[in-house]
Amino acid sequence: MDLTHLKQAIAIDTDVFDDVLTVSMKAAERYIQNAVGTEHLEFYQNNDLYDLAVIQLTDHYFKTRSATTEKGTEVTLYGLSSIILQLKPLYRIYAQKQETSEEL
Repeated sequence: MDLTHLKQAIAIDTDVFDDVLTVSMKAAERYIQNAVGTEHLEFYQNNDLYDLAVIQLTDHYFKTRSATTEKGTEVTLYGLSSIILQLKPLYRIYAQKQETSEEL
């Protein structure tokens, strides 16, 4: 995902926050990849579910940049969790196909 697409998705039309958005986007990508799998990074290219998860998590990171909270509660991003649960088996299937084709 590129920064321009991300900014369109979360409706930011200024360059003032580009550095923060880039860091948030990279952290979101890493978080999702670590949750799903990191051996086949090509799985994430042109993957709409992955892109949506990155948009959602980046938006969350960007809007909640403070490490402090008034409450002791933990926010659960339900949309993100369900996407990760969908990506995990798709990643495993992709990885198995890649490993099978390498054996041939």
